[in-house]
Amino acid sequence: MDNEEVKLLLVKYITGEATVQELEQVKQWISAHPENEQYFAQLYETWHNMLYLQPAVVNKDNAFNKLSADIEPKQPSRYARLITWGKAAAAIALLTAVTATLYTRYSKNVESVRQIAANPGAIKKIVLSDGTQVWLNAGSKLNYTADFGKTTRTVYLEGEAFFDIAPGKKTVPFIVNTKNYTIRDIGTKFNLKAYATDPFFETTVVKGEVSVEGNIDNNVHEMSRIYVKPRQVLRIYYHPKKESYSYTAPDTKNLNEIQVSEIDSAKLDRYDGWKENLLVFDGTTLSDIAKVLERRYNVTINMTDAELSSIRYSGSFKNIPSIEKVLAIIKANTAINYSVSGNTVNITRNNNND
Repeated sequence: MDNEEVKLLLVKYITGEATVQELEQVKQWISAHPENEQYFAQLYETWHNMLYLQPAVVNKDNAFNKLSADIEPKQPSRYARLITWGKAAAAIALLTAVTATLYTRYSKNVESVRQIAANPGAIKKIVLSDGTQVWLNAGSKLNYTADFGKTTRTVYLEGEAFFDIAPGKKTVPFIVNTKNYTIRDIGTKFNLKAYATDPFFETTVVKGEVSVEGNIDNNVHEMSRIYVKPRQVLRIYYHPKKESYSYTAPDTKNLNEIQVSEIDSAKLDRYDGWKENLLVFDGTTLSDIAKVLERRYNVTINMTDAELSSIRYSGSFKNIPSIEKVLAIIKANTAINYSVSGNTVNITRNNNND
């Protein structure tokens, strides 16, 4: 295959227009060299991030500039091995050609994006056209294109969702893109947590197996991919930005820690119980509990004492209608006081319980 053939195949694959035979050709090209796989993963992730992040705002110039910048090789010498039949110049030429071709399709595709959102304080269940069931947690958004279920089964998630994936053709895998990672599998059940304001990414597999792909780079996981099996939790932490309290734009180059842990079947509800209005905390810090409660009850929680955030609490709540009742239960077992004014909650230390 020459560069033009590769360019056309990659574009058709990424935009969901490839035939079965073309899908096989792309897979063979990807598997021919590790650098081919890295390049494809980067290009694929960039395309879907561009397509789904802001479906209501189409700025062609910004889209082209961002797409070009995101896939431009930082070290040309490293990418000299991207294409087994070419040199560095050929690799860069292919990058430029694919970028330009994808750009011409960007406006057309972005206009077809559909979005479903669960408002703060609410949980929403939906059934996609392929039969997949999705529960969206409070403050979450799920985006997908109008041709979902035909040539592609790719969605974009911002927030938290539980997926019960319907069986499908092996040539059309179910893929969930998040800001930093891609989750891939067919016929499985898993919970995925990828809130922009959280300092971590997390997925919990209930049934089946998923692969998590992206900028994963440490001594344990060398291939930018981690497989998560039933009753396992993968959590990837980000380094917090020192100049800002916000985690709205985690940098995948600054990964802090990657954890894969086994969990008992009896404790799975800690990760997916939310879809049944069950909140489970197992030695969870008060700062993490506050984030969950803010989304569930659509409130803002302030803690004036910095030491409060490290207090740990264990307990479960089923169908509790108001945050006051949740806080009253926590207060009975923890050294805190609280006050509620409208949608604002203030939590302070109760020194009398020390």
